[in-house]
Amino acid sequence: MKVLFTIQGEGRGHLTQALAMKEMLERRGHRVVGVVVGSNGTRPLPDYFPASFEVPVETIASPGFNFRQARGVSSLASLRDFLRGLPAYRRSLRHLRRVLRNTAPDLVINFLEPVMGLNNLIFGAGVPTLVVGHQYMLEHPAFPRVTKFRPHQLGMRAYIALVGARSSRLALSFYPAAGLSARRLTVCPPLLRGRVQELEPAAGDYLLVYLLNHGYAERVLRWHTLHPHVPVHCFHDRPGAPAEDRVCPNLTFHRLDGERFLRLMAGCRAVATTAGFETACEAAYLGKPLLMVPVENHVEQYLNACDAEHAGLGIRDETFQLSRLLGTHNGERRTAFRHWVERAEAIAMRAVEDCVGNRAEALDSVPVSPVASESAV
Repeated sequence: MKVLFTIQGEGRGHLTQALAMKEMLERRGHRVVGVVVGSNGTRPLPDYFPASFEVPVETIASPGFNFRQARGVSSLASLRDFLRGLPAYRRSLRHLRRVLRNTAPDLVINFLEPVMGLNNLIFGAGVPTLVVGHQYMLEHPAFPRVTKFRPHQLGMRAYIALVGARSSRLALSFYPAAGLSARRLTVCPPLLRGRVQELEPAAGDYLLVYLLNHGYAERVLRWHTLHPHVPVHCFHDRPGAPAEDRVCPNLTFHRLDGERFLRLMAGCRAVATTAGFETACEAAYLGKPLLMVPVENHVEQYLNACDAEHAGLGIRDETFQLSRLLGTHNGERRTAFRHWVERAEAIAMRAVEDCVGNRAEALDSVPVSPVASESAV
């Protein structure tokens, strides 16, 4: 089977999920024939990502967040950038249509890229589409009820409905839950790369920090001046940053590097992160104590942190109080999480096959409705 990936390139989570899915598909004899990554131009693709594919990785303009002082989300600036980018998004849609024609995939797996959702909404899902993301647990009754950010949550629900237009859903989850057939929703464990599952965790003496936005580095520095005896390795996305910057004997900043990050995670004492789903899952799988600090005004990260805390996988805070990671922690509660993750491939591949199979059955029994013409774009 030929598969096209469309990926929202914000952060590293969707990228690493795509790499894990690629490994699973290839073990089943399927082939990734194209990769399209949406970007708003604020952060480049990490080098390891395109190097992992045998086909070119193409980028298109796509909506994303604007961050104030490289930290919290600015809603007004994000809206302004979205409106300014409309002509570019229209070109992205045209380009994606060309990629679909040239690769002729049997399946599109969409890692939350909105241009793919827009394509399906306007033109119909000419190719079976499986949309992947933890965000689709919002549609599930097992997801914890969160009272903060209610207007933002409504906006997020509308957004994921657009991204998942005419698509089957693979809702990545910290915990098992029943599927929702009426919504074509399958609950699946996190998609972790084989490299993560091969690692042998060890209890080192240093803390590992991952920052979605480099503006938070100042807060890590501030904490470390009060605790200079604690070794800390911090990964961030600062443009032009050296591969490694040892600012003092016990504090080192690193440019994003997937392999080095995982290696240091396996041997660390504990992990602090800006509440991205993927990093939280990797830390929990390796049995590491976890502190999650959602990016300011970032509803998705806030919900990630609430959900992971609800599942007993970590603790949530509003600031990088790394001292909370210095106590004694017991990793035994994460054993059930490891068993859940190990079921990911079987569940994900069944969802892939069901998505294509259900589409084939529908085409055999229902006349194809006319869809919008290419000139509509």
